[in-house]
Amino acid sequence: MSTNPDQEGLLNEVNAFLAANADVEQIELLASDIPGNFFSKLFPIRMLPELAKNGLNLPRAMYVLSTVSESMSDDVGLGGEDGDPDIKVTIAPGTLSRITWGDRPRAQALVKSARDNIVVDPREVLRQVIAQYAAHNLRPVVAFELEFTYFDNDRSGAGSLKTVKNPRTGHEDIASMLRADRLDDFETVLTETIKHCDEQGIPTTTICAEFGAGQFEINFPHDTDALQAADFAQLFRRTVKSVARRHGMRASFMAKPDFDRAGNGQHIHVSVLDHAGKNIFSNGDTHTPTLMHAIGGLCATAPEAMSYWAPNINSYRRFMPENCVPTGATWAHEHRHIAFRIPLANGAAWRIENRLPGADANCYLTLATTLAGILHGIVNKIIPPAESKGAPEMDYDGFPLTMDDAIHATREGKILGDYLGNDFNALYVNHREGELKSFETFISKRELDWYL
Repeated sequence: MSTNPDQEGLLNEVNAFLAANADVEQIELLASDIPGNFFSKLFPIRMLPELAKNGLNLPRAMYVLSTVSESMSDDVGLGGEDGDPDIKVTIAPGTLSRITWGDRPRAQALVKSARDNIVVDPREVLRQVIAQYAAHNLRPVVAFELEFTYFDNDRSGAGSLKTVKNPRTGHEDIASMLRADRLDDFETVLTETIKHCDEQGIPTTTICAEFGAGQFEINFPHDTDALQAADFAQLFRRTVKSVARRHGMRASFMAKPDFDRAGNGQHIHVSVLDHAGKNIFSNGDTHTPTLMHAIGGLCATAPEAMSYWAPNINSYRRFMPENCVPTGATWAHEHRHIAFRIPLANGAAWRIENRLPGADANCYLTLATTLAGILHGIVNKIIPPAESKGAPEMDYDGFPLTMDDAIHATREGKILGDYLGNDFNALYVNHREGELKSFETFISKRELDWYL
């Protein structure tokens, strides 16, 4: 039986990897659930050629676990009365890599599911959106920026977070934007993180110290393979957390870990190429009307996309306008307090930056919804609202800034379902609604202290 070109390429990739990594004993196969956590299976490395050829089965309900990996069968109708069936997945070509932050080196790879499983697989949802660009002879170019915060590995007796200690001074780190000495002080953990990214083929560019104590940002180059860009962003978060543990720290991409600290954002830069490889947002020294249409589409879809960009209760604590965080479907040139920023650029560099998503959100879904909004605007030539000027406000015509309102906006939305798939969009609404209900059934210590 002959193999298809994709499988033949994967088998060649596997053989080359095994020849170059004779010390690797295990292969971990990873998939992302809706909240953005990886779930996985670990196999002896000798099984890798067979797995590459035949794939494997995974329980479909794994994709719809809650943020804390609990079953949500009552909310989404999967994993319970349906008998918890398996779905077929295969290794995603180009994702096989070596990782060495554990006690022994091992291999890892992402898996992909068939298109008929798109209703549960966030990675497939993104791939469907990218395919819609291809249908218009367009290709998105994407760059992620992810903020994260280091904390002390231990918590206080009351369970609150403890500020990370500066590795060189031993004192608590302080908030100081772009301070060069903070990069020096955290050099060991940051350098090791970049080393492990390089090992996985994850390209990185700028590293900078951010506003908050223990907070940093690492950026990625612009990638003409948008699916790969999201793969890298998801794997990057895993890498940051794993390396931090080796240094006795806890790394978090939580949107707002503390009201006294800056929140963590996930900023997404997007430009779009035509069939000839030309940036359709560029008119040399100025941007094109098409860029404005793309912003119009983002503004039109932002309310129903908010539950994807801010997927949990804590996500909405980040939306405080004095912290360079947007609070509405706004746009402007060179303005970091608004949602859709047009950075200073020229030539092929004209692009849009989406500043609404939090670092806690699933990178496949934040990108899928961002690209959906842009394509919607381009195809329908949507005119954006007036450019925002001055300081932002806290409320823009009822823009959803609570989880409940955002879920409602997604449910009532008329646009995103056409790009993400109506079945997935409905599943996502039920998933988020179920997790919100579960969260709200818990009585907190503060509630008892205040109202008992």
